[in-house]
Amino acid sequence: MLEVRRSGRYAADIGADLRALVTTEQPKILAQALTFTVQRAQKDIVEEMSSVFEGGATAYTKASTRIEPASVAKLVARVAVKDRTTNNGTLPEDYLFPEVYGGQRKEKRFERAMRYAGLLQGREYAVLGEEAPVDSFGNLKRGEIQRILTATRSAFDPYQRKTDSARSRRNAKNAPYFAARIGRKWGVWKRDGADPRPILIFVTKRPVYRQRLDFEATARRAAERDFAPTFNRLLLKAAGR
Repeated sequence: MLEVRRSGRYAADIGADLRALVTTEQPKILAQALTFTVQRAQKDIVEEMSSVFEGGATAYTKASTRIEPASVAKLVARVAVKDRTTNNGTLPEDYLFPEVYGGQRKEKRFERAMRYAGLLQGREYAVLGEEAPVDSFGNLKRGEIQRILTATRSAFDPYQRKTDSARSRRNAKNAPYFAARIGRKWGVWKRDGADPRPILIFVTKRPVYRQRLDFEATARRAAERDFAPTFNRLLLKAAGR
């Protein structure tokens, strides 16, 4: 999140020009310049998302930021990550913050569904297996989780966790997906003849992301680049030049 305020060298540099205008116009010009600046910062952030995320950024991710425009009463404009969602999905701030600052990610929507179904327990998390069907963005394909849940619910036996893999495979022999412990790995597998393919692996350590999107630096560069010329342009326009 970045705030752009009327302060520092900008206010000092343009003080002389401001005095040439009618006093009531000054806050209006500042509010417009601040708002236009964060709008440009928002565009830069969206462009940065497309370059730093694997396969680019999804439409949902590109629409994950919001603008709080400046006003005459409040000379602060802000670009921030949305903290609400309209489709009961994962909050943008929940999955973007680890990408921005690095660190542990929060539980994903499909993990909640799997936990409700009994596949995930306690502090377990699901990470993509080597054979996971992913889209161009590196995410599990749409609808795949539902197919996994449908297949594993009918064949899932909680006691599988306490037995060997042979029983796990027998219980789900007719399902395309099955939950089992194979070797030391517990997770969801896809049947491929006698060779099960790892789709999701359950781990007890919360997955950690490295920082990929430098949100604040990108926005700051836009502010330093655009605020002064934007303000000057609006200033000259108000002065009738």
